Order: sequence, then structure tokens, then C-alpha cells
Amino acid sequence: MYDVTSIQNLKKDVLYFVAKASFEGTLEEERDLIPEKMIDAQAENMVQDMARRMQSQGLSLDMYLKYTGMTVEQMKEQARPDAEKRIRTRLVLEAVAKAENIQISDEKVDEEVAKMAEAYKMEVEKVKAIVSKEALEGDLKISNALEFIKKNAKVKKAAKKKAAEETTEETAE
Repeated sequence: MYDVTSIQNLKKDVLYFVAKASFEGTLEEERDLIPEKMIDAQAENMVQDMARRMQSQGLSLDMYLKYTGMTVEQMKEQARPDAEKRIRTRLVLEAVAKAENIQISDEKVDEEVAKMAEAYKMEVEKVKAIVSKEALEGDLKISNALEFIKKNAKVKKAAKKKAAEETTEETAE
């Protein structure tokens, strides 16, 4: 069964299971809480990101659409399930960041800007002009929240035993 020895362990375990449930999409009631416009915007961003990646490899979005026989609207519709999952995941991670009072120092933001400048072969000031400090802080909080969950998640013996039993059953078949 489940062993809770302290309030701190309970808090960590609850955070873990809420995050796990959201990642797996089992918090179905959240679907109604996410506005369609938010999902549409995320799907649009995903299509634009894909177009930028293709462009960097010498393939335009128009060429891709021609090869696949798809329209931009079909691509967006195809991206909607992943867009919704990304939003749900981000909302859970934002809640973890808030619950754990995760803060990002100006130094950490500057370090990340420097990494971005190096990666894109740009001047630091140009990156600062392009990238919103608030958005970058938000992304770093999300990243730190994910690390918090990984660090504090505890896999119970019962879960390990069940996973081992399932593996044994699969190999026996």
C-alpha cells in the first residue's frame, strides 16, 4: 500500500501523481478548462515551428504541403492533440513552480541569454531585444519545476513490482 511518513512526503507524492496524470492525459476534466483559442494558438505555433525547422533545412512550408497533399488547416488540426497535451503539461508545471515558489535569478536569465546568443551566433544584446525576459523566466521556471518533479518523485516498491510482473508476463507470451 501507500506509505506517507510526513506532510512533506505527501506533498511531493501528490505533486508527482498530479503531474504524471496530466502527462498521461488522464485528467480529462481539464479538457473543458482549456479554451479552444489557446489550443488553436498552440497548434499554430507548432506549425510555425515546424515551418522554421523545415526552412532551415532548405524546404519551404509550401513545398512540404505540396508533397504531402495537406493544407495548413489540416496540419493545425493534426497538431491539436499534441497542442492540448503541451498546454496541460505546462499548466501543471506552472502550478508546481508556483506551489514550490520556484524563482529565477537575473543571473540565471543572463546565463540562458548567453547560451542562446552562442547557439544562434548572435550578440547578447540582440537576443535580449528579441526574447522577452518574462517569457524566458517562465520557461526556466517550467524547466526547474520538471527537474523538481524528477528529483522528488518516488517510485514505490509496489509500482516497481507491478512493472516487473508485467515485463515477465510479456516475455512469457
